Amino acid sequence: MKKILFLLLALLPFAAAAQPAQQQISEIAPHLATDRISLHYACTYTQDAPVKLSGTLLIQGECYRAVGNGMEIYCDGTTRWTVDPASKEVYIETAEGLAELLAYRDSLTELSLTEVRYLSWSDNLPAFRFDTAGLDGDWVVTDLR
Repeated sequence: MKKILFLLLALLPFAAAAQPAQQQISEIAPHLATDRISLHYACTYTQDAPVKLSGTLLIQGECYRAVGNGMEIYCDGTTRWTVDPASKEVYIETAEGLAELLAYRDSLTELSLTEVRYLSWSDNLPAFRFDTAGLDGDWVVTDLR
C-alpha cells in the first residue's frame, strides 16, 4: 500500500515530463501559492514495472488530494491519509507537503494533465483531510505518526 501511496503522490505537477506536460507544469506552478487547482492526470510510473495511473488532483498551497486507481490520498500539509476503500484500510503518516513528491519525478513518463481549473483559494480545508471518526469496525486504521 505504501508503494501505491508514493505512486499517486508523485503525480503532482512538479514531475519531469514530456515537453507538452512540462509547458503545462510551467503554467500551473505560479498558481500554487494563490489558487486552488483542480486537474485530471494520466501517466506511467516506471521505477519497478510500468504502471499506468490516472485520476484527479486537487492542490492548494501545501495541501493536496489525489484520487485514482482505487486509492485516495489526503494531505493537509502536515498529515497524510492514504485510503484504500476496497480493502477498508487507512494509513496516517506525517507529511512534508508538496516537497515529499519531488523524489519520484524521474520515474514518470507520458504525463498528461487535462481539465486544469484554477479555483478561488479557500480557508476551508476539509477537502484535504480524511476523518476516520465515522469509520465502522471493519476498517483498519494504522497511525504511523
